[in-house]
Amino acid sequence: METRDWTDRAFDPSKGPILVRVATVERLFNPIDPQPFNLRDLDVEVANWIGEWAEEQRGHDEITIEVLIADNSVANREDLVADGIRNHFAYRRWATARTLSRLWRDGRISLLIGLTVLISLSSASRFLFSNSDSAYVSLFREGLAVAGWVAMWRPMEIFLYEWWPVRRELRTFQRLADARVVFPASKPTV
Repeated sequence: METRDWTDRAFDPSKGPILVRVATVERLFNPIDPQPFNLRDLDVEVANWIGEWAEEQRGHDEITIEVLIADNSVANREDLVADGIRNHFAYRRWATARTLSRLWRDGRISLLIGLTVLISLSSASRFLFSNSDSAYVSLFREGLAVAGWVAMWRPMEIFLYEWWPVRRELRTFQRLADARVVFPASKPTV
């Protein structure tokens, strides 16, 4: 994999193609996956590399992945390898969409449970202890109201905060599934 000089202030990861440099075409893909290149999973390190750099490229512009293979073993297989890279991210997009769907479902169930608990405890605190002015009864009544609102914590967390990162990841994988993959002339530096 390529190394970058992180101290270089002029380097901007949000611009230009995503550069992937490997020694052989086989290094791009998971070595234990027996499928042909266009159906194989990417190597975890390569997939993470591409995904992290793609997240830096915000916006709606097309992503370009520039693959430099030192031994030029990609010759005559460029389309297969490009399809393999795009298929990997199309699958990740599908899996992330399922995760988002499950998160929304869990949020709806949590909201239903939270509202039921909130309404039940608020009603109980009003009707059961409405005639008493004791400090302990007042404390217990307020405790029930607080417990009802605490039951709403999880649905609010899901609907306000948790879905944003999953949605951002989904968009990134969609852009990577649609990415342009190019194989410029091999450079001997790896």
